[in-house]
Amino acid sequence: MGFPYKKVLVAIDFSPASRRALREASRLAGSEAELELIHVTQKLKPSIPWSSVNRKIVTKLGRNAVTDARAALVELAEGLRNARVRTQVRIGVPHEAILAEAKRRKADVIVVGSRGHTLSERLAMGSTTERLVRKASVPVLVVPARR
Repeated sequence: MGFPYKKVLVAIDFSPASRRALREASRLAGSEAELELIHVTQKLKPSIPWSSVNRKIVTKLGRNAVTDARAALVELAEGLRNARVRTQVRIGVPHEAILAEAKRRKADVIVVGSRGHTLSERLAMGSTTERLVRKASVPVLVVPARR
């Protein structure tokens, strides 16, 4: 029997749950599959849209967030023993960007950590993991938070 996954996409938000998901994805991928780490940051919006100073500050903060995320992903990737690891930082709505990247990269599986939100928290704010499970066209491996 051949290895079932050639491309494994891992959603990383730098939480302990996503780091645990990364360990599981790395184990799953082994040395045979391509492992892609993706972090999605939401676009920052100025609180005072007509203020050029406010816009400049928000733009700089957004660029810094992307730069910092790229560096953190590279650091995570360097700690892995997998043969082929790629990193991506996207700006947008997390579940939409992850699904778009999965489609673009032709991922075989998406791996994501679950923080274990309560039902009321999921109903109030929604869950990226829940949206991925409902909308993905490929399997989604949800790695539960430690209890």
